[in-house]
Amino acid sequence: WEFGIPVVVKHIAEPTMHSVPAVVLDPKKKFLIGQSMDNKIITYEAFGRFKFQGKRQFKGHTNAGYAITPGFSADGKWVMSGDLDGKLWFWDWQKQKNFRVIKAHDGVCMSCMWHPMQASRVVTCGWDGAIKLWD
Repeated sequence: WEFGIPVVVKHIAEPTMHSVPAVVLDPKKKFLIGQSMDNKIITYEAFGRFKFQGKRQFKGHTNAGYAITPGFSADGKWVMSGDLDGKLWFWDWQKQKNFRVIKAHDGVCMSCMWHPMQASRVVTCGWDGAIKLWD
């Protein structure tokens, strides 16, 4: 701001920061994962100062422009997310490595959720209007 003039003189922007429209808490309530608009899932601590965990990122899928909700397995060992090609991606939580990709929907796979009691079951929903149960 210029002194005495209530007009913004300069905007400061960080080009590496992207919006995170969908956030999920892990089962142990220690971490938050969020779907970043730069095609990755980022991690923050879920307590204290909400410290960014820069090394704990999950990449490979394409989600830019869509608020795709990621998910955790009930035991917290797996992370999953849909993408805009209708695929469902699975990553190992500890190694941040992609484990498997399956074609789940014809359009965008918008959300996914692990069954809380039956660890082998996952529910997905997509813009094709379908809700699917995977085993």
